[in-house]
Amino acid sequence: MSPRKHTVGRQTLRAIGIVALGIVILVFFQYFLYPRIEAVYPVLKLYDRYIKDAIAAAVIFGFAYLILRGIRQTIEITSQKRTRRNIRGLYTILRAAIYGIAIAVFLEYMGVSLTGALIGGTVGGLILSFALQNTVSSLLSGLLLASAGIVKPKDKVSYFSWLFDNPVMGEIVDVKLLTVQIRDIDGYVVELPNTALLSQSEFKILGYNSSIRATVSAALPVDAQIKGIIGIAKTLLDKRKEEVGLENYEMYFFTKAFNSNTVKVLIDFRRMEDYNAIAHAINSSLEEGYWEMKNRAPQGNNIVLGFPVDVPVKDIITEGDTILDKNKGDAGIIDFRSYFFIKTYLTNSIKVTFRLKKDASYDLVADTINSSYEEAYNSLKNKISKNQ
Repeated sequence: MSPRKHTVGRQTLRAIGIVALGIVILVFFQYFLYPRIEAVYPVLKLYDRYIKDAIAAAVIFGFAYLILRGIRQTIEITSQKRTRRNIRGLYTILRAAIYGIAIAVFLEYMGVSLTGALIGGTVGGLILSFALQNTVSSLLSGLLLASAGIVKPKDKVSYFSWLFDNPVMGEIVDVKLLTVQIRDIDGYVVELPNTALLSQSEFKILGYNSSIRATVSAALPVDAQIKGIIGIAKTLLDKRKEEVGLENYEMYFFTKAFNSNTVKVLIDFRRMEDYNAIAHAINSSLEEGYWEMKNRAPQGNNIVLGFPVDVPVKDIITEGDTILDKNKGDAGIIDFRSYFFIKTYLTNSIKVTFRLKKDASYDLVADTINSSYEEAYNSLKNKISKNQ
């Protein structure tokens, strides 16, 4: 006999033994032990029915719990084998069935006729069906999720729905009848309603061989060569990947738009809690690659400034270059060039290209360039006004 069949057979015998033991305990307490306790404490006879019902409920549901615990252990042992199918979703169905049987047994013990209750409760059932339609919908969705094996405990998933602002990524903790519990990448346990999981939503199972596979995307401006950015980012990421728990990755130039280039990175890693650190390392590497390539570009960085046509653009460029040349060192500008770039009916545009020191602040650079040519324009404008 295989170890798996031996385990299943042992758990089946254990479940039968638990049921039999529960019946023996219930009968022994009701017909032998409790009458003797009542004889010692006659006051208990006033509460006879309640005490017996409470003890029966504790025994019935307690043994239902023990049976389910044994079933869960069997399912967990079976699903942990890499070559076997993950059948953890089966536990949700069995849990509903066994607790349903426990409720039915308890009601029968109390003398409630289930047939009569079903027939007599038709009108009440119609009323309740409207009041509880969302709950019933979640219940049926939970049974469908479990029976179809769409999601199972221990699965690594990414879930997106228009009901939520951002995708939920994490590991499924439990598939309940009304909700699915997911431990997200920040360590929080999120309860998602089953109805939401089956409508207006998208699931991605992130399991890939024995690892987790996910995606990180980054959008970059188009003013630096994307091939060079990816090359630099790969070099930086190779140095950082072990530190953040990244096993392997693939980096692609995925989408080009008018004002942005999108880089897509497929990542393989082991622990869901490492995702944040991995995403940080990828984005940081691409950001550093972007700025290095931007400063290497032949045309350098550039800023375009617009001025009214009431001052000769040649004079603005001459005087602005003089002012900027005095201030460029403090701003971290290595060198620059200015061009009369665009002319329209109302404005003249000047384009200033420049190279920066590695530690330069782009905000300070922009402020220095704008201020220099603005100062030149205002000075020339004042001279023209005085001469008129």
